Amino acid sequence: MNLGLLATVLLGGLAALDAAPVAQTLFSQPLVTATLLGWVWGEWKVALETGVVLQILAASTLPVGARTPEDYASGGVVGIGVALALASQQPFQMAREASVLIGVLVGLLTAVGGVRLLKWQRRSHESLSRWCEAEIRRGDESALARAHRAAILLAFAVGMAYCAVCLAVGLWAGSGLVAHESLRLSRAWAMARPLWLGLGLAQLLSAFIQRRLSRAAVFGFALIGAWLVLMVGMP
Repeated sequence: MNLGLLATVLLGGLAALDAAPVAQTLFSQPLVTATLLGWVWGEWKVALETGVVLQILAASTLPVGARTPEDYASGGVVGIGVALALASQQPFQMAREASVLIGVLVGLLTAVGGVRLLKWQRRSHESLSRWCEAEIRRGDESALARAHRAAILLAFAVGMAYCAVCLAVGLWAGSGLVAHESLRLSRAWAMARPLWLGLGLAQLLSAFIQRRLSRAAVFGFALIGAWLVLMVGMP
């Protein structure tokens, strides 16, 4: 495993940790992880192209009632990592665009597949909280800190393991597609670009209608910034 893949797996654990029991900041958002992975791999264009699309898909997924939302913390890392790993082996722009499309699809499937894993983690946290409550009633004041450490380690380990497995499967399945179907995949990527733009504008409009102006501003500035980087280029 090269350093890029190792850093991607490590970032997958950190993103899962941020999305589960700890800070819940913007660190686990696909556009943030795309920026970090673009710096690690030295390939900003592929990382941001993949990250922007996965960020739009993540923003369009909201928990409704008891429904568990898709795991775009892991999906973003895996999708961007797959796109970067595939593109690093391809010298032609057409094949690199095909790698981006494969990365988006792998990230989407990873996010959907992570729902069951999130439900299992929540059940584990519930069992851990019941154990902690029982220990505190017995007079063990250190039980709360031990339970918190266990939840952190569980989220980090599960996130790393899940990202490693999905990365391996995604690279195994995607390498053949990019090698033999790069022309069709590149055309499909070009045709899908207006769809991503429409979804992004729909999210901005929805946020303004619901008067969530801060979210609309952050989402809009992030997309505009990523678009400028893609259009102008990196030094």
